[in-house]
Amino acid sequence: MYASNKLAREWMLNNGYNHIWFKAHLKRKDKIYTTAGTYQATDLWNLFDGIAISEQFGQVTFFQVKTNAWPSEDPYLNFYSIKNSEGTAILFINVKKEKNHWVVKTRLLINVL
Repeated sequence: MYASNKLAREWMLNNGYNHIWFKAHLKRKDKIYTTAGTYQATDLWNLFDGIAISEQFGQVTFFQVKTNAWPSEDPYLNFYSIKNSEGTAILFINVKKEKNHWVVKTRLLINVL
């Protein structure tokens, strides 16, 4: 995880993102309060590994780093639709090994709805 996060961070710094914050995955989980009740989460809302600022688009960008796979977009699109998230973006970062070297691939969802 540290290696993939480092590669993701370097990619973000080289591609117009600044003030990158990774949510620490600790032994204790965060408690999230909602009108429907509470739940515990390791990631931000059990979806994101962190937050960064896109200098290119002037947006707050929530990001998820995965290794060797893309996350299912459905929970992210659901989060995006119920939060009135205009002006924010979701960035998926996939760090995988191809032919003996690491490759960083990305997908960006901007103002999806």
